[in-house]
Amino acid sequence: MGAFPKKNGKVFGGFVTVCNALLESSFQDKFRLILIDSTQTSNPPPNFLIRTGFALRRFFLFVYHLILEKPQTVLIFTASGFGLLEKGMMGRLAQVRGVPNLMFPGGGYLLKNYDNSLRMRFFSSIALKKADKILCQGKQWQDFAVEKLGFSLENTPIVENWTATEKFLKIGDERDFSDISDKKIRVLFVGWLDREKGVMEILDALVHSSISQSISLELVGEGNAYMDAREWVEKNSLSEIVSFRGWLQAGDLEAAYRNADVFLLPSWMEGLPNAMVEAMAAGLVPVVSAVGNIPSVVTHGENGLLVQPKDSRSIELALQQILLDRSLVEKLGKKACQFARENFSTEVAVGKLTKVLLEVINSSSTK
Repeated sequence: MGAFPKKNGKVFGGFVTVCNALLESSFQDKFRLILIDSTQTSNPPPNFLIRTGFALRRFFLFVYHLILEKPQTVLIFTASGFGLLEKGMMGRLAQVRGVPNLMFPGGGYLLKNYDNSLRMRFFSSIALKKADKILCQGKQWQDFAVEKLGFSLENTPIVENWTATEKFLKIGDERDFSDISDKKIRVLFVGWLDREKGVMEILDALVHSSISQSISLELVGEGNAYMDAREWVEKNSLSEIVSFRGWLQAGDLEAAYRNADVFLLPSWMEGLPNAMVEAMAAGLVPVVSAVGNIPSVVTHGENGLLVQPKDSRSIELALQQILLDRSLVEKLGKKACQFARENFSTEVAVGKLTKVLLEVINSSSTK
């Protein structure tokens, strides 16, 4: 259960990226997969009645496959909110039928709000606490599962992000840094154009400093701050340096990574953003907020730069640092690509995921 929209469909987001990368890897050669798509059809999401209808359809489809196909295990990708509750109920139903339930949560909302949200604690108690295993994107997720949900380390294996695919690593390997000293620094944002992603702080950093004369900014994606961002750009005469690309399909997205120097994502909250891993694989310098699992990946001054969330001045200073020392583009970009190759390449993660699944299947078959 995950993000498996139709090919060439206009559905985007982190789980779509993750699931697509999985299907394009050797993973589908190792198992017979029964795919159920749970992608959101729009952002903002449709009204409650429409969402309920989609949820009921997914639930009956899940039950149908569970009874007739008799899977050996279920692997469920989930975010927070009502989707977490829905998928948790599916996982519990699988367990009633004797099928092991592996939950793979993502995003930063649950990690950030668990302690202060009764709803999040309630949803987690139903959806996650009874899972056979929680697959964790990183150490922070593992700590959360152990400390807050009561799991053992054995049942919270870490399977890192796997979106450092060969096509992005190839871009990183072929990157030419020779002309970086005599041109504008090209900054790229990829993701939901939501306020929570720090979009308005990025634009504010450009307005109140001189760095706008030395950079160009490309915003890839759409979201709840899209119109506000466009109005801000027009109002502050930034149209010559800021471009809005909307969502890009694979080839155009790869070109955007290839043509950029710096990846900028100052989110207020995150788990481990897929776009950041793609950018690192492509040899871009990640300038990202120190939230979620990001600090376990990006070491400030070594393979990227960390900024504070909700702080446009922090963004401005990071970009100024790169403009004052352009050798950082090559130094940090190469280190970022190397880190992505060693830790987030698709086949490395597929090997870890395969090992976990086979252990669960073999253990279940002996009971």
